[in-house]
Amino acid sequence: MSGSVTVRPFCGGDTFALLDCWREALAFDAVGLEALESRVLLDQNFESDGFQCAWVDGELAGFVVCYVLNKPIEKTGFREDTGFISAMGVSPRFRGQGVGSALMDQAENFFRERGRSIIVIAPYTPNYFVPGVDKDRYPEGIRFLESRGFTEYSEALAADALISTFEISERTLEKEKSLAAEGILVRHYVREDLAAFMQFLRDYMPGPWIEDARRNLLDLAAGRFTEDSIWLAFDTTARSTAQPGGRIIGFCQNEREHFGPFGVCDEYQGKGIGTVLLARTLYAMRVRGYHSAWVLWTGQRALDGVYGRLGFKQTRRFAIMKKEITAS
Repeated sequence: MSGSVTVRPFCGGDTFALLDCWREALAFDAVGLEALESRVLLDQNFESDGFQCAWVDGELAGFVVCYVLNKPIEKTGFREDTGFISAMGVSPRFRGQGVGSALMDQAENFFRERGRSIIVIAPYTPNYFVPGVDKDRYPEGIRFLESRGFTEYSEALAADALISTFEISERTLEKEKSLAAEGILVRHYVREDLAAFMQFLRDYMPGPWIEDARRNLLDLAAGRFTEDSIWLAFDTTARSTAQPGGRIIGFCQNEREHFGPFGVCDEYQGKGIGTVLLARTLYAMRVRGYHSAWVLWTGQRALDGVYGRLGFKQTRRFAIMKKEITAS
């Protein structure tokens, strides 16, 4: 017999019950205390009313984590019409008892009160866990969201590569030499690149990538990130007073075994620059002792292209979902 469902904001005393529930509800996406603190409770947009827990007969049965942007993202702004659900789950022991509906009702009220008319799951780029709902592992979750009016509007793919024996191929080394002959140099980041690198990101890359780079560069300044975790491509024929070593035209980075993002200016694509950047980054990762590399959010074209050529294989696929609501 099912009990009554009570929904209330998360409090500190719920921490370990919440982590247990998270592991039960999202078995392939469990988190630990550090992730809960750094990526939820200390998030720059965290609001206590956005983190709701559902209880049934004294047991924590489910949770939902909701955000609106109270701090703008570079080149993106506040996304005034959009609310984000970064994580939601119901323990299997309590499914079918109205727990998910009670949590979603609370989430929709949270967004309506803040004037949002669109809810997206789960690409909250300041601190996302996964970009969407895993299609193969959580089909029940997708069916529940569809029953609540959510639809898939995009797909994200995750991919992994074994790099413990990675070597840069002769073909890629030859490409690197031919690019150098054209004046295109690939090397790792050094501290003197900071101003030019940030300007390159602002000029050519998505806003969330700028925020991501800033966080890593702050860690680098504090000694928690390494220069060879970022690789840059330069057009040395386009030197200027601001960039005496040449114009930055591409970049690639890793955070331990997490690879990416990386990108190349549109007018330089198709020359093999991305392949060289990726290969140099993967080789530097191997030298540091990492045995694998993974990317959590990419598309089929990239996986069929540069990622596939360097050994990445698809491991997960996610439905990125959204719903329109009437703002209050």
